[in-house]
Amino acid sequence: MIDTTYRRRLLGTSMFVGAALAASVVAAPAMAQTSQEDTVDTIVVTGSRIARQDYVSTSPIVTVGQEDFQSTGSVTIDSLINDLPQFVPSINSTSNNPSNGGQANINLRGLGTVRTLVLMNGRRVIPSNSDGTVDVNIFPTALLRNVEVISGGASAAYGSDALAGVANFILNEQFEGVQFDAQYGITDRNDGATESYSLTMGAPFADDRGHAIFSLGRSTRDFIYNAARDFSSVSGASGASPLGSTVFDANNLPTNAFVRSYFNDATLTNTGSFGFNDNGSVFSYVRQLGFVSPGGIDYDGFRTRSTDYVYNTGPLNYNQLPLDRWNAYSSLTYKLNDAAELYGSLLFTEYSAAQELAASPAAAATGFRVPSTNPFITPAIRSFLNARPNPAGSFRLDKRFNEVGGRRSTENYTIYQGTFGVRGDVVGLKDWTYDIYAQYGRNERTTLQTGNVSRSAVQTLLDAADGGASICAGGFDPFGISNMSPACVAYIARVSQNVTAQEQTVVEASLQGGLFDMPAGEARFAAGIQYREDDYDFRPDASLSRVNPTVTRADGGTTGGSEIAGFNPTPALKGTTNSLEYFAELLVPLLADMPFIQSLDLNLGYRYSDYSTVGGVQAYKADLDWAVVDSLRFRGGYSRSVRAPSIGELFAAGGTTFPSIGSPSATGLSGDPCDIRSSYRQASNPNAAAVRALCIAQGISAAAIDNFVYSNQQVSGISGGNPNLFEETSDSFTVGAVFTSPFQSPWLSGISASVDYYNIEITDVIGSVGASTQLQGCFNAQGQNPTYSNSNGFCQLFVRDPLSGSVQGAQEIQSNLATLKTSGIDAQFDWTVGLADVGAPDWGNLALNVVIGWLENRERQDVAGGPFINRTGTIDSVFGNTFPEWKSLTSLTWANGPFSVGARWRHVGEMRQFATTTDLDSADYYDLIGSWAINDTVSLRATVNNVGDEQPIVYSPGVQANTDPSTYDTLGRRYSIGLTARF
Repeated sequence: MIDTTYRRRLLGTSMFVGAALAASVVAAPAMAQTSQEDTVDTIVVTGSRIARQDYVSTSPIVTVGQEDFQSTGSVTIDSLINDLPQFVPSINSTSNNPSNGGQANINLRGLGTVRTLVLMNGRRVIPSNSDGTVDVNIFPTALLRNVEVISGGASAAYGSDALAGVANFILNEQFEGVQFDAQYGITDRNDGATESYSLTMGAPFADDRGHAIFSLGRSTRDFIYNAARDFSSVSGASGASPLGSTVFDANNLPTNAFVRSYFNDATLTNTGSFGFNDNGSVFSYVRQLGFVSPGGIDYDGFRTRSTDYVYNTGPLNYNQLPLDRWNAYSSLTYKLNDAAELYGSLLFTEYSAAQELAASPAAAATGFRVPSTNPFITPAIRSFLNARPNPAGSFRLDKRFNEVGGRRSTENYTIYQGTFGVRGDVVGLKDWTYDIYAQYGRNERTTLQTGNVSRSAVQTLLDAADGGASICAGGFDPFGISNMSPACVAYIARVSQNVTAQEQTVVEASLQGGLFDMPAGEARFAAGIQYREDDYDFRPDASLSRVNPTVTRADGGTTGGSEIAGFNPTPALKGTTNSLEYFAELLVPLLADMPFIQSLDLNLGYRYSDYSTVGGVQAYKADLDWAVVDSLRFRGGYSRSVRAPSIGELFAAGGTTFPSIGSPSATGLSGDPCDIRSSYRQASNPNAAAVRALCIAQGISAAAIDNFVYSNQQVSGISGGNPNLFEETSDSFTVGAVFTSPFQSPWLSGISASVDYYNIEITDVIGSVGASTQLQGCFNAQGQNPTYSNSNGFCQLFVRDPLSGSVQGAQEIQSNLATLKTSGIDAQFDWTVGLADVGAPDWGNLALNVVIGWLENRERQDVAGGPFINRTGTIDSVFGNTFPEWKSLTSLTWANGPFSVGARWRHVGEMRQFATTTDLDSADYYDLIGSWAINDTVSLRATVNNVGDEQPIVYSPGVQANTDPSTYDTLGRRYSIGLTARF
């Protein structure tokens, strides 16, 4: 519901503005058509509300067009966006776990997708998630004219979310004619086929007073499994295996003497994980002692790559997600007179995507308890139970349920957005124009999940005196490969369906024009008011939202918790936010026609936003544009931007997560610091004793501390929102220069270049501290806890299970953290030359484009007063945390008449794996592009991407599939061909 106060204010202001403008419309006479020669268009470039003749952006900006997208051979827009140095690739088409439901979100400056504002034709777009991010899959690629990307805060012009900058997707709404486009692509391994088809029509009508366009497109993308690539076929190490395993309770451990005698190893401890061989024997995860493999890459993949036993979950994960998408877009304009042009548009997208994971695991917090009376306990397992102080006590069971099948999440989206408005000249005011529009969008998402397992059903089978045989045929033997009957599979398997509905309503009125003449030129002004409301409603399947009560058993064990093992349970979420915003912008020409000052303009902007959540906030900017001479111009400015917390960040209820912490390392900082094999516990660490004491203070028993090992690479966590959040604030500073050649030489006349420095600092950053960061901070990895106190803030974010000592409940809860900083330089160089002009044969033209990004600094401070952690030139195991110092995109094109041939070079600089001494080489990919205009109607194009079939840089722990699939090319060499016919 819209707050009554907001409704009154909105209606009152809108009625005043609307009445004044409507009067102008009624009073304006119909004007005769002006010839094209007499018309001087005004242009609005992303970042400003003021239209100017011969406008040049005062902010760092990069523009890519339709041909650039076609050269990638991809069916999704984000492929090219992520190649640009200004972006840090985030979750995309090769991101399976974690995945965002097949969406394509973009991340400017690596400051987070939530801080990159995405626009379409200068207007907001319906979000795709509770955090307000936009899925760029929804845009009609056939109509895409270009994308303008502006760096630095832009809240003064566009409102919240624009802390990192803006990506404005501009559609060609003046298209005329009929165009058919088709494209097909496939990889060098004959998989991952992509297809796209589009039909676009546009025409003027009513003596050119109106214009209508319609575009319909279909695109598909086939999936690729990790198993299809050597680098990823062994990946996703997990302690949860179909064989089953246990970690004995710390207060009921088998004796060390028995464990060492069983495995004939004098150094083995009793605190590690022990697995169940299919022949009834027991094996040790530590050093894989006694392991009897059933065979296959899933069991044997890591045997030579890991000291501990881990199961290979990677082969049946997706390397490329499938996609089946329909896009439709239509727009209509009709000019009543100079004072009123009606316009409207409708965007519609429907698509499906999927995520595929290994079979459901249940471990640690989601594992089970097996009574000592279970009839399937083998003699070898019984000997371990009898070696405990309490042989009759139950014990923990971790298990992966391959019989139920892999976990598959199929996402179905239906998205539409409609806009209707009126714009025109304000009669009686010199070159003043107005624009009033209303916009409504809705995003419906249905998620179907298979492969889930009911924990209560499994526990019932385990507790049954006959092992569950009376419940389902054969019962459930958890020790070794279970080979459950179809009846037992049906008894424990669960299919779930989640439904999400998201709506956005925007009403805006604005006007702009010239104020008065000054000695240096005309002062111009723009102002407006906007009301925006966002509604979000997530309705999870009842099985995923249900949490069984946790009960402490007589033996000290626990049962209960989440009802589902498989896809992480997510509570329901419903919320509404709204804002009423006022904005104004002023262009002041300061100086002109002076020595070394051709023109000097000042652009000021201000926005006041009143949010229903955080109250009133302010954003403002000041930009300078100094044209020295025709060929040299300097630009720069300062902006204060804000971002109000989103619905999900505010209101999301706590959900279960399983964040990765990596394996213990004697040299790195991954894994559990309390593990005796970690660098924290090594004798060479002068603080090893303090680490040991802190581990005991957290609950690891003194009897277990000197033998404690944790073999899993994941811990249990809790994610959720925080209703006490307040807004983020950023300060951005940019300064740069633009050069266009003044030279007459044909070698030099086609040169243009720009270089811009940016510096962005965000305070009160909304985010969560990941489990791995919590452990590093608690154990003073970068100076966060020098006294090794358990009361330190990082230590308070997690607890340890009193029985096993493992980390549980890592609180990845949203909060206002401290500060995020980034700075660097963007440079662009363009050069064109006609071969005949430089004395060569008349064989056409050459064009070179180079875009380079240099990252000077990337730092994050998690808590106020804490140390800044420098991430410049590093990569880690989280999407969006890839910060190469150098990144570039270079293209060289030769064109001669109907033919063109081009080459692209994509470069990602070398990086160091964060918190290690491991250096990763740079990655270089080369693409070839060619086109042939057969005649005025038909043209062909072809691409070869990753000509050298370069494989991705692999490292451990990677983000996914032993690498970062959003940063590095995981598909290998691939080809595409396309045809465009225009009539």
